[in-house]
Amino acid sequence: MAEYIGQKIHMLPTPSAVISRPVLEKNCSRVLQAVDALSVGFRPHVKTHKTVEVSRLQLGREARGGKVVISTVREAEGLGPLIMEGVVKDILYGMPIPVSSIYRLQRLEESYSGLEISVLVDHPAQVRALRAAGVDWNVYVKLDMGTRRAGIAHDSPAFGELLACVKESDIGLAGFYCHAGHSYSVSDSDEALALLREEVDTAVDAAGKAEAQGVLPPLFTGWTLSVGATPTIISTAGAGIPGQVPPKLQKMISFFADLREKGMHVEFHAGVYTMLDLQQLSTHASTATPEGLGTSDLALTILAEVVSLYPRRGASGENEALINVGTVGLGREPGRAYSGWGTVSSWRAENEAEFEHELEGAGWVVGRISQEHGILTEVPNGNVSSVRLGSKVRIWPQHACIAGSGYERYFVVDEDEVVVGVWARWRGW
Repeated sequence: MAEYIGQKIHMLPTPSAVISRPVLEKNCSRVLQAVDALSVGFRPHVKTHKTVEVSRLQLGREARGGKVVISTVREAEGLGPLIMEGVVKDILYGMPIPVSSIYRLQRLEESYSGLEISVLVDHPAQVRALRAAGVDWNVYVKLDMGTRRAGIAHDSPAFGELLACVKESDIGLAGFYCHAGHSYSVSDSDEALALLREEVDTAVDAAGKAEAQGVLPPLFTGWTLSVGATPTIISTAGAGIPGQVPPKLQKMISFFADLREKGMHVEFHAGVYTMLDLQQLSTHASTATPEGLGTSDLALTILAEVVSLYPRRGASGENEALINVGTVGLGREPGRAYSGWGTVSSWRAENEAEFEHELEGAGWVVGRISQEHGILTEVPNGNVSSVRLGSKVRIWPQHACIAGSGYERYFVVDEDEVVVGVWARWRGW
């Protein structure tokens, strides 16, 4: 695919996943500035993009510990070049550890001198499996924040049973890990910050319960409280703006400082903040700018081709069009504030005038979707007046993590929409 370097976007094959490098760099920089201002640790998640290049941008040039989160062992293997460079030093498997993954992580650890492996547990069986494997890894308890996806409630009898198993197994405990997945439903930064505080308070309470049962923190580092999700983390972005830190974030800075005095260290984790998407825009969680985020902050678009036109085919006589990307290349997750499975952006291909057949419309969304088919449906409000048969469109996806998963590579463009890179994406588990 190197032949596309130097080409404009409209020359790319379809469907393709396209990343704006300037927007990506801006998104990564905002979060790094915020965590530095808050004096918290940072462990970026690589599952959204699954690339060496974006992982490097997430960690930044400054030494922040080289910690990352993965969702698959394949992601850990893909990080090999950054491990060899010393950029990545600590890999956390981001769900309660499957027993079948322990062996592969052992092999990975043996391949790289000095690499630390960190894992999550939420059941005594996982603790016993780690003990049986004889590994010396950093172990965190995964806490359930009420979403009932993964983790254990810190105020449940099962939590006490897990702590008893940890103490008996003598594997040591590094800290506690929370994920506020329900923060995707917030409507503003205040709600997101409240959930962030709830995560930290939950982890602090869990640490207190652990100590009461005789499970003590690491001697030299104290407890690590790993918290976050993109809405909660971008709600702190305003902390990175010199001289403009809001009072609510000043309070958060003081709160984190008090925890450090008590031997507890807050660590943020998040992933989709790198790309952002329509789901994230609907949260209105960011404090990076007074006006919040907009579509200019979305780094990922999906390039598709208009394959056919269907005048007045809609149920109420609306125009429709066919594009060559469906569920596999866009995902099938709905959004709260934006209808359909993606929104056609205002971008126009430079060669659009070459295509004669056209359908008018105030705006267009991917209104219906099949495996490889997408149906553009006309909506009353939008910023795209027409679509042309044979032309190409760029679509803002609802969820960037899912939309990118169908592609082997990203085409990376600069501010002039010229392809400056082709980044391979890790596939598989």
